[in-house]
Amino acid sequence: MVRSARPCQGRVGSSGVISLFLLLCCLLLRPVAMSTFCLDLQTSAVVSAPLELDSDRMEPRPGAAGAPEPGRGFQGQPLRHAGSGGLGMALEEELAMLTGERDDQEELSGPETPPVGHSADLLSLLRRKEKDLVLAAKLGKALLERNQDLTKQYEKMHKDLNEKLEHLEQEKHELRRRLESREGEWEGRVSDLETDVQQLQGELELHQVQLRETDRDKTKAISELSEQNHRLLEQLSRAAEVERQLSTQVHSLRDDFREKSMSTSQHMSRLETLQAEQELEIKMLSERKMELEHRVHAMLEENELLQSTVDDLRERTLVLERQSHRKDLQLRQSQLELQEVQVSHRQLTARLEELTEEQSLHSLTPHPSSLLCEIEQSMEQEEQEQEREQLRLQLWEAYCEVRSLCSHLRGNDVTDSALSTDSSMDESSETSSAKDVPTGSLHTGLLELRRLTQNLLDGNESTGSRRSDEEALEEQLRKLGEELREVRELYETEQDKTRSNVEDALQLHNQMALLSVEMCSLREDNERMRTMAEVREPSEQLQTAIRDRDDAIAKKKAVEMELAKCKIDIMSLNSQLLDAIQQKLNLSQQLEAWQDDMHRVIDQQLMDKYQDEWRSTPTSLSGPSRAHGGQSSRRAHRLSDRDKRLFSFFKKN
Repeated sequence: MVRSARPCQGRVGSSGVISLFLLLCCLLLRPVAMSTFCLDLQTSAVVSAPLELDSDRMEPRPGAAGAPEPGRGFQGQPLRHAGSGGLGMALEEELAMLTGERDDQEELSGPETPPVGHSADLLSLLRRKEKDLVLAAKLGKALLERNQDLTKQYEKMHKDLNEKLEHLEQEKHELRRRLESREGEWEGRVSDLETDVQQLQGELELHQVQLRETDRDKTKAISELSEQNHRLLEQLSRAAEVERQLSTQVHSLRDDFREKSMSTSQHMSRLETLQAEQELEIKMLSERKMELEHRVHAMLEENELLQSTVDDLRERTLVLERQSHRKDLQLRQSQLELQEVQVSHRQLTARLEELTEEQSLHSLTPHPSSLLCEIEQSMEQEEQEQEREQLRLQLWEAYCEVRSLCSHLRGNDVTDSALSTDSSMDESSETSSAKDVPTGSLHTGLLELRRLTQNLLDGNESTGSRRSDEEALEEQLRKLGEELREVRELYETEQDKTRSNVEDALQLHNQMALLSVEMCSLREDNERMRTMAEVREPSEQLQTAIRDRDDAIAKKKAVEMELAKCKIDIMSLNSQLLDAIQQKLNLSQQLEAWQDDMHRVIDQQLMDKYQDEWRSTPTSLSGPSRAHGGQSSRRAHRLSDRDKRLFSFFKKN
């Protein structure tokens, strides 16, 4: 343009100078306006456009970032977008249009020479335009590089997301397989329980048959005794007739009567001592009955306290469920499956309760057998011992799991080997007492595990919000641990009370056996007295024998009444024991459900925290260097693996 303007300086007139001045003004004003317009378009597009990838920008066109070819024009290329290189193309097109217009005006106006000052302004404007073009080209190039980086980051994030989805699908498949195996185990256990119930029903029928036979024997003995009484009455009538005949022989038999009266006095003293002993025993039994009633009242009060604690725990669980209801969207399917399993378990427990009630109704007969009670007590003791062993094994497994997790988080292989040896040694001695696990070691291991997980989750860039969340979680875990300890203590107290009740029942059975032995001895003495009365023929001896017999029969009836009362007390104690066992089972079921709910809430909180961190990581990973992005992705993968191990640990516990 300058070269074409210099040879025309000598031929320019006044009209040519004015037209050239107007052309220069157009050249100065129009490109600046167009550049500002394009820049405004670019900035508005950058500000208003969302952070998404454009399909048009993913495929760069040739010649967009560089300069145009020298042999082609810019009039046939429209301005489609103000993206990478769009500003430079628009400026070049405008410059070409302006140069073409100025050539046409020079051809029309003729050869005229502009002044020197205007040519200098023209050069300065052209330099500014060139600088603007260079800046626009650099800007387009930077935007293209930025777009490419964003596409690469998007592809990397898409790959990571696909991998994580595959991993989650595998975990879901494993969980389904475990659930199917657990369902098979439950079905086998239910079948075993049904067979046990059938066996117990058969034993109950046998015991009922035995009780019927004993009732028949008792009725036979009573009929025999009534017949003997009739015979004795007949003999008494005959003896009255014989008394008239033998009145002459009374004097001869007085000496014999004196000797025999000494023996009868001895027998009377013995009977009196036996009566005193029986009265003392009856008093002891009544006192024992009162003590048992007091214990039963105390047990009822303790059961009410336990029920109140259970209600408090239910209220707490309701509050926790309300807090965690917002975070239940991702694990809804697994919760539904767990609810179905719980419904089946409840149905089975209801069935077991019905069977136990039927068994208790069958056992509440007027003459319970001691053998059945002993069998039930032995079975209950075996079940309690099995539950204790299971609790000990669960505590030891939890302790070993905590130690292994701590050693793995620290990276100590030596501690892992030591832990494996310790676990093998302890598994060989499964029947050892609870003293093998130290008292405060489990609590310290849990605190150490929390500290390590906190360090892993926080890293080097921990914020105040994360610390507050983790402190809240720690407080919840501490509260849960305290509540679990309280429930375990209540469970142990209930076990001790059931043991004491079983011991009391055994003592009552022993007392019943002693009373039966004493009854046998009294019957033998009665029979001896009857034989002596038969031997004694005088009327006085017969009258004393009849009185002794009546006294013995009255005592026997009184003792039988006391025995019946004791049997009724024993039956009531058995029913109370069954109620206490049922309450203990209900408490254990409620405790298990509460533990499951707490683990579910903890798992959901940890999952939500992990998801929040995973969402915050992509925004922080938008750096220019690829090495830093690779390190951050590895670190996120390690954190995800450790979090999954933590979730598996909580699920096992």
